[in-house]
Amino acid sequence: MSQSDRTHPSFLLRLRDRTDELGWPEFHERYGHLLYRYARARGASHTDAEDVVQDVEMQFFQAIDGFEYDARKGRFRAYLRSAVVHALARRASRQARQPVQLEPHTFDHLAAQRAAAADDDWEIEWQLNRLRAALRAIAGELETSALKAFEMHVLAGRPVVETAEKLGVSKWVVYRAKNRILARVRAQLAEMDSGTDL
Repeated sequence: MSQSDRTHPSFLLRLRDRTDELGWPEFHERYGHLLYRYARARGASHTDAEDVVQDVEMQFFQAIDGFEYDARKGRFRAYLRSAVVHALARRASRQARQPVQLEPHTFDHLAAQRAAAADDDWEIEWQLNRLRAALRAIAGELETSALKAFEMHVLAGRPVVETAEKLGVSKWVVYRAKNRILARVRAQLAEMDSGTDL
């Protein structure tokens, strides 16, 4: 199932069904990497970021029965961002009570809370998560050589000439791969975005 910029209410309702064995693994597949990368971007260690993901997922698991989406309060992605920020703050608060002192420049959770909806890091991670999901969804349709050219030139930012030389293809092949895959990614993102916006 593909990740999208929008979370459908039906997916959230599925999570309430405790007999649905695929709902929570799908939730983790859709959002786990996003939550982890954002926690790391906010200064959490690898271990702390993994714990934050578990904390966010557990908190949502416990709250899902009473969770009601209200469009006036914002999108589900804003809820997830807020959940990560709060999980990081709880973790920092627990660690602050321990003898080891935290570095203010790496765990600035109060500033993160004040940033709220205007958090550029979260928006970047959200969009990268969407791009990864779209690429996963279409990867089976793509030739390996075209995918490698796309990854090197578009995702890694290498020049066309360098990419072509490294892969032993013409510049035209790199341009063609870029244009075809970008068009397919845009179509996949549009497909992912269809439906009810949360």
